[in-house]
Formats: sequence, structure tokens, C-alpha cells
Amino acid sequence: MPDKAIQKRLKMMKKGIKDLKKQYKKVEFRPCQNDAELRVKDEELREIMDKVYALEKEQDRLILDSGRITQNKPV
Repeated sequence: MPDKAIQKRLKMMKKGIKDLKKQYKKVEFRPCQNDAELRVKDEELREIMDKVYALEKEQDRLILDSGRITQNKPV
């Protein structure tokens, strides 16, 4: 079981991922007038998803590391 600090950090990461996904949806539905706006929109979407993937990767690593630490503690 992860300790309180890790649980708090995981909760903050989940909130960050949720907020980024909301932002992604807002950008996704924004209308574009021409190709230049479409390229900018595509780049913004790519940046948001890169941030989401990075947070999810960090979250997974934190979960794995916290499990490893608790298993190796002497009783």
C-alpha cells in the first residue's frame, strides 16, 4: 500500500490528466478557418497528448516503484 505522500501525488497526477483531457476536448472542437489554423490546432492537440502520456508514464512508474519499496521493507 503506497504511503500518504505517494497517494497524494497520484491523486494530483490523476487530476492533471483529467484537466488535460478536458482541455484536449475544447481544442478539438474549436473551428478552423484555413490550413494554417488547422496546423496550429493539430500541434496544440499533439502537445496536450504528449503531456498526458508523460503524466501517465510517470504515474505508472510511481505505482511500480512504490510497490517495489514496500515489498523490500524488513518486517
